[in-house]
Amino acid sequence: MFDHNKRYNQRRPDTELETEQHPRTPLQLHVPNDVGEVAIQRFVEGVISTLKRERVGVEYTSTTLFGVKRTQYLAQGDGTTVQKRMYDPRLGWRETSVRQLTVQDDLVARLTLDQPVEDGQWARRRDVCRVRPIDVLRTR
Repeated sequence: MFDHNKRYNQRRPDTELETEQHPRTPLQLHVPNDVGEVAIQRFVEGVISTLKRERVGVEYTSTTLFGVKRTQYLAQGDGTTVQKRMYDPRLGWRETSVRQLTVQDDLVARLTLDQPVEDGQWARRRDVCRVRPIDVLRTR
């Protein structure tokens, strides 16, 4: 296993991630992270398949200067269409419908963000993507 300094500055090989039993809390991943792109794609595929099977949604939470922004994805019907709910503290809630492939591409892009180079205040922020019950997401 990598020590803290190496782990902070390097992504782990995908093979190392595969050999760990449970590298992250089930269906939760922080950003920035040290997980390889292949492992992130597998994580997102697991999230999408969970969306189709259970009454859950995906929430991506990010911290900005203006507060916490939330993007939620809630499966509709057979799961090929997803309700995308976006919350901005300045604008409130907005909703739209998107296809499952759009959700998959969006999540992979967000979860593969690298650690910012500069060491400013927002360089230490921790965005998080997690699966939650729909009832919990609707009340947020």
